[in-house]
Amino acid sequence: MGGGKEEFFFISGGILEVQPHMVTVLSDTAIRAKDLNEAAALEAQKRAEAALQDQKSDLDVARAKAELASVAAQIAAIKKLRKK
Repeated sequence: MGGGKEEFFFISGGILEVQPHMVTVLSDTAIRAKDLNEAAALEAQKRAEAALQDQKSDLDVARAKAELASVAAQIAAIKKLRKK
């Protein structure tokens, strides 16, 4: 086989199924690596950190932590892809 094209994505949440000749991804978020924006991710990180400081309820804290985790993963992906 072979001859396939390699593509990079940031995936958050969902499931992955790997078959011998096919990979299926069902995700909550999928962003092509070339579309990841470090400046936007850093700004989102600042907003999530501010929201965490302004915690009004357990739900607000949980949402802010989830957003912070997602943005941190995006930033890590950007840095890793930069090294390639």
